[in-house]
Amino acid sequence: MKELKYYGIHACLALFERRRQDIFRVYLDESNVKTFGPLLKWCAAERKVYRIVPPTELNKVSDSIHHEGICVVAKELPPLVEADLFKVKWPKSVCLLYLDGVQNPHNIGSILRTAAHFGIPYILGDQLPSLSPSACRIAKGGAEIVRLVSLKKALETIQHLQKQGFVFSGTSSHQGTSLYQFQFSPRSIIAMGSESDGVKKAFLKNAISIPGTGSVESLNVSVATSLCLGEFCRQHAGK
Repeated sequence: MKELKYYGIHACLALFERRRQDIFRVYLDESNVKTFGPLLKWCAAERKVYRIVPPTELNKVSDSIHHEGICVVAKELPPLVEADLFKVKWPKSVCLLYLDGVQNPHNIGSILRTAAHFGIPYILGDQLPSLSPSACRIAKGGAEIVRLVSLKKALETIQHLQKQGFVFSGTSSHQGTSLYQFQFSPRSIIAMGSESDGVKKAFLKNAISIPGTGSVESLNVSVATSLCLGEFCRQHAGK
């Protein structure tokens, strides 16, 4: 059982709300006592260790200066696997993300936040990194809502989902139908690639491009994800 140091106000609030049973220890500064009053009350009732410490000590405890005055040591939330995905009963309209080589924790955190905002339940990938404390902070609670699914047999999983009515599309900065002319299937999987390599050619059968001036090579992957998910929801909201 691996411990992880979660920090950031929204990340820790979401952790307490969704899986408080995984919490081991809590450290916070005086400014957050009121905000985390229910958590401290729960810690006292469950005999969990909590300490009110100065910000300088929180820097050491959390291994970060971006802790926002709170650090919760808890069980790491592991990614799901194919078998978990195959048990899902899919609604008529749903969008999934496939991350192809995206590794930067800041991008992962931002994508998780965006996915949570737009109601995306799962992010798939065959090279998904472990969620770092930094990614969880940037996700603002999204890491507790949107689940990562680590795929060992990505092609077989995609084929299985296609049999469930999902249509797979990949984003590209060089080719494809404009995002604002592209018609998303009610069940869609959108592949987002790393900024260095982009999406594999095998994923570009239904390519989507985001129109712009061409003054820069491409958008940041988290920004591109926001635009794509926003357009999917515009097309299928309430359906």
